Parts: sequence; structure tokens; C-alpha cells
Amino acid sequence: MMTYMSDRLLIRPVHLKDAPAMYDYAKDPRVGPMAGWNPHASLDETKAVIKQMMKVSETSSGVYAVCLHDNVLLGTIDIHNIKPGFQGEMGLVLHPDYHGQGIMSEAGKIMLIHAFETLGLKRVEYRHFKDNFASKRLREKLMFRYEGILRNGHRLPDHSVTDTVLSAMTDTDYFLRLKAFFAPIKATLKSL
Repeated sequence: MMTYMSDRLLIRPVHLKDAPAMYDYAKDPRVGPMAGWNPHASLDETKAVIKQMMKVSETSSGVYAVCLHDNVLLGTIDIHNIKPGFQGEMGLVLHPDYHGQGIMSEAGKIMLIHAFETLGLKRVEYRHFKDNFASKRLREKLMFRYEGILRNGHRLPDHSVTDTVLSAMTDTDYFLRLKAFFAPIKATLKSL
């Protein structure tokens, strides 16, 4: 897995020492349910989740910690459900204390650069629940194109189902239509 540094952010592989910082937001009932998972009940549960996140496979880029330059985890971002050479899905979560600061907009741009230029994907999907307005705003900021509603598109931990909003960005969007949109972050981005 690569590590990326922008003027403000450090995007690096997640590791077990991130468990206390992750547990701080993962236990918050405002966080997990908006992404389809239950709040974490203990630090041990968070450690078990991180162990799963650390596994890189053909279908997952691995999970990256989103940090400021102080290297403290504020959230995570990844590309999962990868079909190599074709498509993947962006997933992300951010501690509520850091919402509204443009952190995930910047991290999302970095992960899209990774998806199209390193992983060589043709399409990246972004899904969120209809009532997750923070994710809707982020989708718009990242210039994903709205494609529609997946009716009963996600099964929740309690086995109920909910509609999911589907958006996507293609390699044509990224390399041609949005070239100027990504240029400022690409100019300052370093791979470590």
C-alpha cells in the first residue's frame, strides 16, 4: 500500500495503533448507522475491525487512515469491491468533530487519483443512504455523477433494508472532464 501526503493530509495504511482514535468515533451512534454498521461496543471490537481492514486483496485496496500531518487517525477511506482493471467503490468515514473542514473532500480526491492512476480503474462508484446528507454533500463536492436510487440497495445489521443513492465517476470524467478539478491536489501530492 502506498502513503500519500498533500499540503494538509497524510493518507497512509491503517494499523492497530490507530484503534483508540478509531474507537473514539466508531462508538458514536451518529457514525456507524449512517454507513450501515453498528457502533463499536469495545476497543477490542475496533481492533478486530482494523485487523480486517489491514488485509489487502484483489478486491480491496486496503483501508487508509486519513490524518493531518500529526499522524493521528481522523477517519478512513478505501476502494473496495474492486473488479481489477474495471471498477471499485469508494468507502469512507470521518470523526464527526472534523466534519465541514474539507478533510474528506481532499482525501476523496487523493483516493480517486489512486483509483484511476495507480489501480487503473475505469469506474469508481460512491453509494450512500438517502438521508445521509453529509455524504450527499461530499458526493457533490467530489464531482461524482448521480446515477439513481438502488431500491432496497443495502441490508442493515438489523436485517432491514434501505434505499441507496448511486453515483459514479469514470476514467473519462477523471482524465478529461475533471482534469482541472484534480490539478491543484495533484500538483502538491507526494507518494511516499
